[in-house]
Amino acid sequence: MTTARNTATALPTPGAPSPTGAVAAQQPASGAGAPGESRPAPSAILGAYASLPESQEDQEEYYRLLAQIPGARGLEIPFRDDLGGAAGLPWLASQLAPHWDRNIITAIPGTMVRVWATGAFGLASTDRQGRADALSFTRSVRDGVEALREAAGRDVVAAVEIHSAPSGEPGVAHSAEAFGESLSQIVDYDWGGALLLVEHCDAFVAPDLGEKRLLGIDEELEVLRVLNHPRARMSLNWGRSALEARDAATALEHVRLARAAGVLEGVMFSGAGPADTRYAKAWMDGHLPLDVDEPGSVMGAEDVRACSLAALEPIEGPEGAIAPASYLGAKCQVPAEATPEQRLSFLTHILDATRV
Repeated sequence: MTTARNTATALPTPGAPSPTGAVAAQQPASGAGAPGESRPAPSAILGAYASLPESQEDQEEYYRLLAQIPGARGLEIPFRDDLGGAAGLPWLASQLAPHWDRNIITAIPGTMVRVWATGAFGLASTDRQGRADALSFTRSVRDGVEALREAAGRDVVAAVEIHSAPSGEPGVAHSAEAFGESLSQIVDYDWGGALLLVEHCDAFVAPDLGEKRLLGIDEELEVLRVLNHPRARMSLNWGRSALEARDAATALEHVRLARAAGVLEGVMFSGAGPADTRYAKAWMDGHLPLDVDEPGSVMGAEDVRACSLAALEPIEGPEGAIAPASYLGAKCQVPAEATPEQRLSFLTHILDATRV
C-alpha cells in the first residue's frame, strides 16, 4: 500500500490498474488462510469526503488523482439524507474509478445529525420511537446503496457502516439489548452482498467528555458475538478510539480486541489530539492528519504501523486462524487552500505509514 510521496506525476496512468491494486483483497477477511500462508493484500479505502475541494472541477481532479493510488479499491462515502448530495448520484457514480469496487458507505453523518436534533435517535436507543426512526433511516441507507449500484451499472459497495447511537449513558439513552434487536432486523435487509459493519465510535465515559458517546466496544463485540452472522462485522476509526480515553494507545487496544473476537474487517486512520487545531477543538472527532502534517495530532507513523500490524498479523483463535482485516483506510481534513495534489499527499502520508 506504500505510495509515491513526491508529486502526482510519479503515479500511474489514471484509470489503469495499479501494481498493488491489481492483487488487492477481493473477498472479506473471512477468506484469509492460516498463518504462514500467502494472504491477499489489504485494500486501501479513502475517506476522501473529509478532504474534498470546494469546486466540482477540483473535486473531479482530486478523484482522478486518488484513483492512481496503488492498492486503492474505493472510497468511504457519507450518507446524510442520500448519497448523491448536491451534485447528484449520477455524478458520484461517474467519479468511481473502474477498480473502485470496494466502496464503503458510512451512516455516521446522517446518524449524528439526527441524534443531535432529537437526543433519542439511534439503533441502540432505549426510546421506542427513536429506535423506530433509526430503523427507517437505515432502510433509506439500504435504498441508497441499491440506487448507487444502479447508477454505476455494477456492484460498487462492499460494506455499510452503522452505529450504536444515540449519545448518552449506557442503560439510559442506549443499551446493548436494543442495539442487538436492531441488528437482528437490519442484517436481513437486502444489502446486495455488502457487509454490515458496526463502526465503533467513542464510547460514553462522562457527560462532559467525548463527542459521540455511544456504546462501549465490549458491548458492541458482545452484540456481534450473540448475533453470530457472517455478514456482520466491525470497523474501527483510529481517532475515535483515541479520543474515547484521550490516549493514542486505546486505538491499538481496540484493534486487538476486535481482532481477537474474529470480527475486525478494517481500520480507518484518522487523527485526534489534545490541542485545539485549525480543524477541531481538543479531543474532538476532527479527522486530524498524521502528526507530520498537523503537530496537534497524536497519530504518528509508528501508531499507524502498530495498528496495521495488529490488524493483519497471523493469530490463532480457539477454532483456528483468525482472519486479518480486509482493508486499511486514510481520512483527514486538509487546509482549505490546499491544491488537489497537496490533499492527495496528506492521505498518502497516512497510507505510507501502514507500510503494507
